[in-house]
Amino acid sequence: MSRMMDLVVLVTELTRDSDKSYKEINKELALRGYSADEIEQARFWMAANAAGSVATTALTGRNAVRVLNKWEQMSLSSESYGYLLRLLNLGIVDIEQFEKIMMRIIPLGPEKIHLSEVKAVASAVVFDPSGRDLESELFDDFDDEIPSS
Repeated sequence: MSRMMDLVVLVTELTRDSDKSYKEINKELALRGYSADEIEQARFWMAANAAGSVATTALTGRNAVRVLNKWEQMSLSSESYGYLLRLLNLGIVDIEQFEKIMMRIIPLGPEKIHLSEVKAVASAVVFDPSGRDLESELFDDFDDEIPSS
């Protein structure tokens, strides 16, 4: 799912304020290693979810920036927070999804959270809004760490 999230971010960035044609963008994405199927899946997802993101951004104000509390500052690297802000500013996530991601990544531990972990959680929130896959994965990992008696 992280690869698809990267592709959605890339397509959003390439199409925003760009005069490139559909074919030119597809060619550039193919050169970056994405298949035609992956590109179509990303475009389909974007088309299906664009209306909600635009409406939420219009309601919340694009220039608003969320301030991190002390615990979040200690746990979240600037790279990871920048990635989340990028998703928010591109309209890929809305404020509710942003907060859901924050709630899921901050309790992971006191050490800095890596970008790969943030991408995995963000992908789960964006592509599976119910969170079923993420929660089962987290609980499976937790169950594996509990010693048998």
